[in-house]
Amino acid sequence: MKAQEKSLGELLRQAGKITSRQIQVALADQKKTHEPIGKILVRLGFAGEQDILQVMQGMMVLTFKTAGEFYGIETIRVKEVLKYTPFQPSSQELKAWDGTLTLRGETLPLLSFRRIQGLEPPPVLKGTWFIVLEKSGHPFVLWADEVQEVTRFKMEQIEPLPPYLFGKRSELFLCLGKVKDRLYSVVNTDKLVEEGSFLPPSPEVDHAFPS
Repeated sequence: MKAQEKSLGELLRQAGKITSRQIQVALADQKKTHEPIGKILVRLGFAGEQDILQVMQGMMVLTFKTAGEFYGIETIRVKEVLKYTPFQPSSQELKAWDGTLTLRGETLPLLSFRRIQGLEPPPVLKGTWFIVLEKSGHPFVLWADEVQEVTRFKMEQIEPLPPYLFGKRSELFLCLGKVKDRLYSVVNTDKLVEEGSFLPPSPEVDHAFPS
């Protein structure tokens, strides 16, 4: 196996795209087929072509800050970024969420990143931010203290997530991005909310974020 292919598998693992076990399975497959490792990973469904292109070019992330810590979300997951505006507090029907935000005629569920961390709401609401994301075609809003900038983590700046860092909450993060003396935890947006927590959209409202 070529050295650069070994690096590709390791980069994908560091970026949280595949697991060590998936690399082992792909390597075993390669012994039989002699295909490039990237092609095998895509064929087996372990990684997408976009994942491979992304780690080769570096990871583009929207960085944000909450409770003094730094985080990132892959820009391909971000639909929109908004400054804070008053929202409707959560009802019993949406107890998994912190409230709802009406955006261009559609009501989107809203989730506080502080609550995910077990923290109190921000002391000052003005100046906080909303990040519009999507899971399985369902748009939702992540509430963060401060959105910063879009930055690229180069390949050498991406580190695997140490299992001891977040303990049981490790699944919420893909990897770490290290820029100078600052460490960013890259959020796995698919793990923020459960599929069943979304309410079916109202039939008379057009979907605001078509895929």
